[in-house]
Amino acid sequence: MKKSLLLLLLALTGALSLHAQDADSLKFDQVHLGLLLQANYAGEAMYIAESSLSAYPGAGVEGGIFVEYLFTRRLLLEVQVLAALQNGSYVAADADPGFLIWYKRKTATVANMRLWGMDIPIYLIGLFPSGQGNFRLGAGFFTHFTFNSWCPGDDDFITPYERIISVDDATGKKRYALNDSHAGVGLTAGYEFASGLQINLAAKYSVIDIINYESDYSHAHPYKISLGMGWRF
Repeated sequence: MKKSLLLLLLALTGALSLHAQDADSLKFDQVHLGLLLQANYAGEAMYIAESSLSAYPGAGVEGGIFVEYLFTRRLLLEVQVLAALQNGSYVAADADPGFLIWYKRKTATVANMRLWGMDIPIYLIGLFPSGQGNFRLGAGFFTHFTFNSWCPGDDDFITPYERIISVDDATGKKRYALNDSHAGVGLTAGYEFASGLQINLAAKYSVIDIINYESDYSHAHPYKISLGMGWRF
């Protein structure tokens, strides 16, 4: 993570240097706003040894705004703020009592889960002229916040984000099985037409383990792939 941050800082330093050398830097708009609407395919790279539990990804939708700052005509920094609805499933081995960590009944070993939250990616993006527009290639970091999670149509399912594993005696603060926030690295690619219309593809992977209890045998790293349209004003 530290090495990735150092590389991004070096890239930003280089971008500022290029910007200072760009004689035409004042002849184009450096700040742009835009809208994004995307489909997503999200889940967790999860292994829960104590309960033989697996997480499977599902399709969802997300949308929001972005702001981009051009250092030069070919290099920009983009910040996105996206509200995201995500779906997935948790599957336990047959007759696995560990599934009761999340499920109140013994009659089912599969539970669907839905959550909504917010993604804030920050990308350093290069623009490569092609035809009447530009190919866009970039990399950066992101932060995610989960606001709510539930099992559609089944109140017996306690999602991992709601499962209380301990309560602080002094403060009364609850500790849940999974953290409701994480951060990681992201890649983005796409094409922007001269009109400002964009086609975007992005992939994100959390470098932070969101398991919120001590375990040498369990881990969970959220990931997401997004595909959709954008419009730059």
